[in-house]
Amino acid sequence: MNKKGITLVEFVVSVSLVSMVMVFLFNLLIDVQYTTKYGSFAKENQLNRASITRTIMDDFSNLGLIGMREGSNSTSFTELFFRFSNGSEKRLRIEGKSIIYGDEKWSMKSNNSNTSYQVRCIKYQYVSPSSSCQGGLCSDYFSVHIRIPVTITNYEENTMDDIDLFYVGRSSDITESSFPKKAYLGYNSSSCSN
Repeated sequence: MNKKGITLVEFVVSVSLVSMVMVFLFNLLIDVQYTTKYGSFAKENQLNRASITRTIMDDFSNLGLIGMREGSNSTSFTELFFRFSNGSEKRLRIEGKSIIYGDEKWSMKSNNSNTSYQVRCIKYQYVSPSSSCQGGLCSDYFSVHIRIPVTITNYEENTMDDIDLFYVGRSSDITESSFPKKAYLGYNSSSCSN
C-alpha cells in the first residue's frame, strides 16, 4: 500500500502549526502598530519632561531658590510660587494636561483622556538645616525635592513619566519659614498618604 497523500491527522497538525504561526505574526503586527502609534506620545512627553525640568532647574541654580509657597489650588490645578535671591518670583501651574512655568507652557500628549499630571498630591520634601543635625553638628545646606506624578487611569501612578525637581542651597540664604512643612502639595493634600 504505497499510496501518495496525507492522513487526516497530518492535515490537522499542519493547520494547527500554520494557525499558531499566524497568531504569533498577528500579535507582532499589533505590537509594532502600537509602538509606532503611541511611541510618538512617549517620545514627545520625554522631550517635554526634559525641557520642563531643565528650565526650572536652571532657574533654581542660576537665580538661587530661597523660598516657595503654594498659590491657588483646586481639583483641576495646583500653583506653586518660587522665590529667588534676586527678589523675583515665578509661578509653576500644574494642570491636568499641561504645565505652565513663567511664560512657557508644555502640553502633555496622550492617547487617552485619563493620562494626566496628578495635581492633587504633588510629593514634596524640604530638609532644613536644623533637621539634618547629627551629633551636635548641623548642615550648612537645605534641600528641596518636588515630584509631580503622572497618572494613567484612576490615580494609578506611572513613575517613569513623573517630573522630579531638586535643589540644594545654602542655609544662610533662607529662614525656617521659607518653605512649607508638608509631605504633599495641592488641593486637599491632607488626604494624601505615602
